[in-house]
Amino acid sequence: MIRIFAVSGFKNSGKTTLCMKLLEELGRLGVKTGYIKRTAEEALSPRATDTGRAAELGVSSALWGADGLRIESPAASVTPDYIVSRYFPDAEIVIVEGGKYLDLPKIWVENGEPRPENVSGVFMVYDRNSAGDGKMVFGAGCEAEMARRLAATVRGGFYRSAKVYIGDRPLPVKDFIADFIRGSVLGMLASLKGGGDASEGVRIYIDGKIRK
Repeated sequence: MIRIFAVSGFKNSGKTTLCMKLLEELGRLGVKTGYIKRTAEEALSPRATDTGRAAELGVSSALWGADGLRIESPAASVTPDYIVSRYFPDAEIVIVEGGKYLDLPKIWVENGEPRPENVSGVFMVYDRNSAGDGKMVFGAGCEAEMARRLAATVRGGFYRSAKVYIGDRPLPVKDFIADFIRGSVLGMLASLKGGGDASEGVRIYIDGKIRK
């Protein structure tokens, strides 16, 4: 199961810096990661663009240009689980920058201001001006240890070899079932022309609608 953690705090508290350090340290540990930046500002294209107009009609859209790909989706359908299942299906850990009021486990970045009472789920605190206690509060220079603790939530004595989603919802799968699914799918693909190389992973989409 993919773990999603929020790095939350007030503006200019150092959230981005901490996110980049955690992503770097998790990468050194071999953990596949994803990153989402949460903002209160509008992120969709202006109404004048075709993709922006389509999004206003409730249609998810993609804008493909020479500099990259931008996905636009109506706000009503967007949740952390939706974003992760669609765009980071191979990740083990996804870090959301911001989202102090999202229902996610959080690392709170201190900046001297009192934390709002309605911020829940804080399991670690990052305070650049404190040495920390090594248990819940961590200071500058402790990012590697913080990353190790995050990695421990997805890495044990095994590595889950397959992930299954029903729509946007990850389906809990035991490790031996995940291994069985992986082996079965790769075995079938190996018999198809061009299906023998799965080094970059495999994605399969099954239409749940029954057509008569």
